[in-house]
Amino acid sequence: MKWTTNNIETLRSPLGVMVVIPAPHDNDLNKLDKDKEYVIEIKKKSKSRSMNANSYCWVLCQKIAEELSKTGYTSKEDVYRKAIKDCSHFSYVPVREDAIERYIQIWQGHGIGWIAEDAGECQSLKGYHNIMCYHGSSVYNTKEMARLIDCLTDECEQLGIKLEPSEYIQSLIEGWESEQQKEKG
Repeated sequence: MKWTTNNIETLRSPLGVMVVIPAPHDNDLNKLDKDKEYVIEIKKKSKSRSMNANSYCWVLCQKIAEELSKTGYTSKEDVYRKAIKDCSHFSYVPVREDAIERYIQIWQGHGIGWIAEDAGECQSLKGYHNIMCYHGSSVYNTKEMARLIDCLTDECEQLGIKLEPSEYIQSLIEGWESEQQKEKG
C-alpha cells in the first residue's frame, strides 16, 4: 500500500511515539495483521519527475550550447559529444589498418554519443591501430550517467547557468537505473 497524505500527527506515550497517519478508505488496510511485522517509510513528497536523466542531460546540453553560441555557434550535439569524451569511459579496440575507416563509420552509426577515434598504431599487433571507442549514454549504468550529468552541471556552473536544485538532479539519476532495468526487462 502506498498513498500521499498530510496532517500527520505524533502522540507521545510511555511506550514511545505513535504516528497517526490519515489514510484513504481502503479494504487493504483492513487486512493488516497486528501480529505481523511491516516496513513503514515516511518521506516528504517531492516534485515529481517530468523527465528522466537522459532528457535532463539534453536540457543541460541545450543550455550550454545556447550560452556558448553567444561567441560562435555551438550545437547541443557538440556539447554532448564533448561531455561524452571528457567524462566517459572508452575501450581500445585493435582494428586492421585497411578496416579503420569502415570500423569508425559503423561504430559512430550507433548514435550521436558513439564516438570512435584512431589512437595510432598498436605496439603489440603489427598492421593494426588502436581505436578509442566511446559509448553513448543510452547504454550507461547509474554511475556512468551520474558522471555525465556531473560533467554537464559543472560546465553549467562555470558558465553561470542556473540549474535545478541538486536533490532534483539526484532523483533523476537514481531513477536512471530502474528505467534501464525496465528496458532490459
